[in-house]
Amino acid sequence: MQWMFPTLIQLLPAAVWGLGLLICEESPRWLLYVGRRTQAVSVLAKLRHLPSSHPTVVAEIAVMEFQILQEREAVTGTSQWRLVKETFVPVENRRRFCLVMLSHMFSQWSGGNAITQYLPTILGYLGTSGDALSLTTGVYAVVKFTALLIFSLVVVDFVGRRRSLMAGITLQILTLSYLACYLGISRQMSTTAIVHTASATRASTAAIAAIFVHGVGWVIGWFSMPFLIGSEIFPIRIRSLALSMGMAGHWLFAFGCTRATPDLLEVMDEWGAFAFFACICLVSLVYVFFAMPDTTGRSLEALDGLFERPWYTIYQVAYAKEEDEEIEVQAMQERGKSELAMEA
Repeated sequence: MQWMFPTLIQLLPAAVWGLGLLICEESPRWLLYVGRRTQAVSVLAKLRHLPSSHPTVVAEIAVMEFQILQEREAVTGTSQWRLVKETFVPVENRRRFCLVMLSHMFSQWSGGNAITQYLPTILGYLGTSGDALSLTTGVYAVVKFTALLIFSLVVVDFVGRRRSLMAGITLQILTLSYLACYLGISRQMSTTAIVHTASATRASTAAIAAIFVHGVGWVIGWFSMPFLIGSEIFPIRIRSLALSMGMAGHWLFAFGCTRATPDLLEVMDEWGAFAFFACICLVSLVYVFFAMPDTTGRSLEALDGLFERPWYTIYQVAYAKEEDEEIEVQAMQERGKSELAMEA
């Protein structure tokens, strides 16, 4: 029942989502893509609570149509093999791909998923058992969800991708280091000794708190950042292929970490696994500092110049400056000319 009941519970949200699809409107962008323009305008007007002739609806439809035309022109007459070469041969695209793939690797091997999946076992190392174990596991999920909601709606666009990521990694390093130290020192003590020693009890409570802080750090850092950055840095022509390969790498790394974590905990005497994850986070922090630009508010045109320079010098232009705004203005002017040419 420990396995069957949680698995059956997952049928409930699946059923809700399945029923919700019956009343969900089709994407206006997809309707335009398949040539159903009248229906696309009607759906968009319904979603915006505006009449179909409203300037906002008309302008949004025009932007969608222009983007669809760009995407079609970008991949017209190309084969998958040619797109693969365009992904890996030009140095700027190769650096983009390496950045996203390494982000997925660091995301999985930073310990976030490992702790989530094996949380009951890890809490057992910290002296939690019985009803307290179930309660702590449930509260951990609620804390992570709340942090993700606040982060995605408020923090990420205000603080920026790069700063959020570095802050999250720093929290992971600190908490993982504490957990490694605590488990390394307390492994020689029995549960009874820990309970009857005031300092050890406080240290155990702090270790559980560190688990929660680590979860928050992972949520505001490596949990979502690979997906967010990957969707913003690739040119339209190779975006679908590159993101598909990135997701394949994501699940490959997830599978490897899931299979390796029990062995790491056993072979490395528990504390060594947390030290290992802390080292991965430290390496990722160094890499992010040198190689990852902040994509907040930057266009693809502004990002092109960043990836033409050596990866370890990107930190020098990591944040958008006035010259990026000039590039963006020029790009908007070029897009405006293209739109006028299309209308003509």
